[in-house]
Amino acid sequence: MFFKKKPKEEEADYCVAIFVDEHTEEEVYERFSDHLFYEVDSIGVISEATLSAKMIEPLQEKFPAAEIKAVSFAVLKIDRERIQEETKKMESKYKWRKFFDTIPIIEYLKVEDEVMYDFQNTLLYTHHIEEVIEYLKGIEMAEQHDEEHNVHPNG
Repeated sequence: MFFKKKPKEEEADYCVAIFVDEHTEEEVYERFSDHLFYEVDSIGVISEATLSAKMIEPLQEKFPAAEIKAVSFAVLKIDRERIQEETKKMESKYKWRKFFDTIPIIEYLKVEDEVMYDFQNTLLYTHHIEEVIEYLKGIEMAEQHDEEHNVHPNG
């Protein structure tokens, strides 16, 4: 999987997997990811992935009417609490390395990748980039509306 993180101060809430096949050119992924980052603020990570059985099975379960094939998109919510929990589990597995601060960064990235791209938690699966943009913009608008109408006890 290739990752592209959005340069932004605050952490975003969603990640998008762009499923490609061996015939998809790198420029296609770049064009899709740039378009998504330009249109939607709530995306933190976009990954390029080749569909595997491990990915197809949970997607097919969650979206039984969908034809799971490349080129397509999956939108997932980033569960930061679960990432922290799984990171702690991994660190406890390498207690001494953690003590000496020598756990390789790749181990942290593996944990983050596995949690973020747990396709059982997919919110949207589609073959159309515009549906991804529309869906995420709808979420952003709903969140903004909630913030504007939220009454805080401390004023």
